[in-house]
Amino acid sequence: MPAAGPPIFSVAEINAIVRELIEGEFSDIAITGETSNVRVHSSGHVYFRLKDAGAQLAAVCFRSDARMIDFDLEDGIQVVARGRLTVYEAQGSYQLVVRTIEPAGRGDLERQYRLLVAKLQAEGLFDEARKRPLPRYPRRVAVVTSPTGAAIRDILSTLERRFPCVDVIFVPVRVQGDLAPGEIVRALDTLSSRGNIDAIIVGRGGGSIEDLWAFNDEEVARAIHRCAVPVVSAVGHESDVTIADLVADRRAATPTMAAEIVVPDRRDVQRHVDALARSLATRIRDGLQSRRRRVAECLGSYALGQVAGRVERAMQTVDFAITRLLRAETSRAHTARARIDATLARLDGLDPRQVLRRGYTVCTDAESGCVVRAAADAVASRDVHLTFSDGSVAAEVSGTVQRREASR
Repeated sequence: MPAAGPPIFSVAEINAIVRELIEGEFSDIAITGETSNVRVHSSGHVYFRLKDAGAQLAAVCFRSDARMIDFDLEDGIQVVARGRLTVYEAQGSYQLVVRTIEPAGRGDLERQYRLLVAKLQAEGLFDEARKRPLPRYPRRVAVVTSPTGAAIRDILSTLERRFPCVDVIFVPVRVQGDLAPGEIVRALDTLSSRGNIDAIIVGRGGGSIEDLWAFNDEEVARAIHRCAVPVVSAVGHESDVTIADLVADRRAATPTMAAEIVVPDRRDVQRHVDALARSLATRIRDGLQSRRRRVAECLGSYALGQVAGRVERAMQTVDFAITRLLRAETSRAHTARARIDATLARLDGLDPRQVLRRGYTVCTDAESGCVVRAAADAVASRDVHLTFSDGSVAAEVSGTVQRREASR
């Protein structure tokens, strides 16, 4: 009886067994290596090989996963591919079925990103409560970006088209590389200290995570946070959110969208102004009509009629009072005039000149000038003056005659 030998398998059977063993052991594995022989099939599947100094491994990325690759997969790139090992039974070779692939080193960047996000979030740099609203009608907008990229052209053309009256201050900086973060920080600090900027747009066009890394820098994030002016982050890579996006007061997916966020559309402004003008005219017209109706109602009201009657009666009373006052004043004037005339008449009767006109004279001593009031006062041989109504006469007293009182 022949001795028992090893089990005998067909080629298909052994390949199936090996496939099950490999897939069971290596269902989720990450392999690093350099790409070579990259070939995109018409079906959309990507075939390539991973190699290092001593070996090679076949790899395939099927169309559904290949569409998620966010960089140009070409020969000579050091990558980290993640997927599962399997056996292609028809050819008896094993390969890596790739689900995700990224340039080597991206994992370190992502770890740095996550750590910095956690740190800044704990400090409150991402809090929505501290983010400021953008001015509705900015007068001056600053743009911090590269002078050579498409971002500045897109921003300037959009600002000119939407709101041409806005002043634009352009601060050229590097947006990638080791020197980029420092230039961005200095630009933000300078603009913040000026005091005449209404909003700042900072950003760049799209790129890989390495290209965008300046906007994941801690110092850039802190410069945005301490900036006294509202900042719009415009890093043009919608699928990646940078730390600058998280800190900024507003985030725009593209530079063009940032310009649209910062300024209003002049057509919308014109429509708004027209609507306000129409509303104001309507309110003024309605207000005037309402007041006219109110005035007409008041003029026709019973109460106002009573007031008008009282006013008219009061006016008549005033007229009568004025007439009485005038009459009383006239009477008083006549009485006063009569009294004055009587007083003047009495005064005129007492005037010595009037007495002289009636034939009397005034005798005065020539030497003393005193009036000789009685015959006894006359001194013989003394000169006297006799004053008449029309003049005076000089005389000498020759003697005096005493008048005898008539007997009763």
